[in-house]
Amino acid sequence: MIIIKNGDRQIYHPQNPNLVLVNPRLTLEDNGAGSLTFKIYDSNLNYNTIKKLYPLISVIRDGEILFKGRIISDKKDFYNGKTVEAEGKLAFFNDSYMEPFSFSGSPAELFRMIIENHNSQVTEWQQFKVGIVTVVDSNDYIVRSSENVLNSWNALKDKCFKSSLGGHVRVRYEDDGDYIDWLSDYDTVSKQSIEFAKNMIDMSSERDATETYTAIRPIGAEVEGTKIDISSVNNGKTYIINKEKAAEYGIIYAPESESTWEDVTLPENLLKKAEEKLYGSFITMKETYEIKAVDLNLTDPDIEALNICEYVPVVSRPHGINGKYLLSKAQICITEPQNSMFYLGSSKRVLSDVNMVGSMPAAVPKNISSFENDAGYISEEKTEKLLEDYSKTEQVEKIVNQAVSQIPSGADGLSAYEIAVNNGFTGNENEWLESLKGMNGEDGADGQDGSDGKTPTIGENGNWFIGNEDTGMPSRGEKGEKGDKGNPGSSGGGDSSSGMFAFEIREDGHLWVISDSKTRAQNFYINDYGHLIYVLEE
Repeated sequence: MIIIKNGDRQIYHPQNPNLVLVNPRLTLEDNGAGSLTFKIYDSNLNYNTIKKLYPLISVIRDGEILFKGRIISDKKDFYNGKTVEAEGKLAFFNDSYMEPFSFSGSPAELFRMIIENHNSQVTEWQQFKVGIVTVVDSNDYIVRSSENVLNSWNALKDKCFKSSLGGHVRVRYEDDGDYIDWLSDYDTVSKQSIEFAKNMIDMSSERDATETYTAIRPIGAEVEGTKIDISSVNNGKTYIINKEKAAEYGIIYAPESESTWEDVTLPENLLKKAEEKLYGSFITMKETYEIKAVDLNLTDPDIEALNICEYVPVVSRPHGINGKYLLSKAQICITEPQNSMFYLGSSKRVLSDVNMVGSMPAAVPKNISSFENDAGYISEEKTEKLLEDYSKTEQVEKIVNQAVSQIPSGADGLSAYEIAVNNGFTGNENEWLESLKGMNGEDGADGQDGSDGKTPTIGENGNWFIGNEDTGMPSRGEKGEKGDKGNPGSSGGGDSSSGMFAFEIREDGHLWVISDSKTRAQNFYINDYGHLIYVLEE
């Protein structure tokens, strides 16, 4: 359960009608401050506590603080409704500054210097405690400097996690204070996965070439008033070009922020570092998945919630995805969780614009969301209804049946049985084949003549008998509810009560029954084995 507090006062509680917010939306982001937006009306008991900058506002899930920040704007409408925006606590580093400085030492010492400088200039609630630092340098010795005044956020960004050292900054809210960590990478893997036909609602992917470069002019440390370059070890040239990729993409020089090593004092070491980047990360494209999913923790507290800065297992066989991706950004719609968005894959880079992880089989519907909606699988109702639909066997069967009918065996290496398992079928292959009985395949060879069997008869109890043996099978199905009165049939020589029927498979793969008798058409249904059944009435 998520609640929102402004200082010590609650302004949102999902079970209190006097603490209502309209469309509260929380955005959390790796290496970013994050934000909270909502609308509040004067019917909320704590409407008048909403003030800019202070007190601090916090979002709490099951007793754990997800977000802490301050309100930076509130816009009031004609009906006194306030549209409120709050920024996360990392933005507090914009409140302080750093004088020009020259630093040499370890990454951890640089990090501590920036944090303690910030703390010395601000009030207690704006401060941070120095937390965990796992970023290291091979020599544990770096050089950083600035000739200009910087605000503390730019110092932290440009000299630490956005420099050649890389890494991630994270705020932890503990009982004894707010800690800030600088981590080389996250090592937590989420215990909740995102899976197609389970809690994945929609997915799109993006490949970004804005950080793809084919040339670099590296700059090193300043020695005796001169910046180190590579001309002395590179035939007089201050730059290097990846000729193969330049022929493909053109010559694109990396920006200064990606080409500077302030702690490298030897030209040969500078050349080596530049080549590692130019023939490594520079020639790749960043691939990010935008996934719309349901956080199953919202209805089952025993399932661990999805958290940013964790690696989440993502499985979607039709999209060729099966791996762990960093959840780098989340947009959480607190009152409409089915609309939450999760952005994964920021750590994954691919070599080209060609799909490297597998392509969707041609027979899969172009719009996966449409495919799921056609199957009655996704509901626009609240999350409880959505998750209830997931557990219904008939919903899974519809997905399986559509997957089988629309993805032929062998398409992109997927068999019909594999598609069924991927989309929820839990039986073995023999059980799967048994469930397919009644589906037409190619004509097989004629078999040998069988011996004459016994004629079935109907007993007094209404069951079928084979000889004297009661099969226990009723001669007809249970009578359904009475349908609407049908239109009168046309006169003719035949039995007008039997009706006329036609079958049509539409473009979306659905089987339609067309009848001149509405009541009779309702006698059709699909049983647990996927067979189409017509119930005869007396």
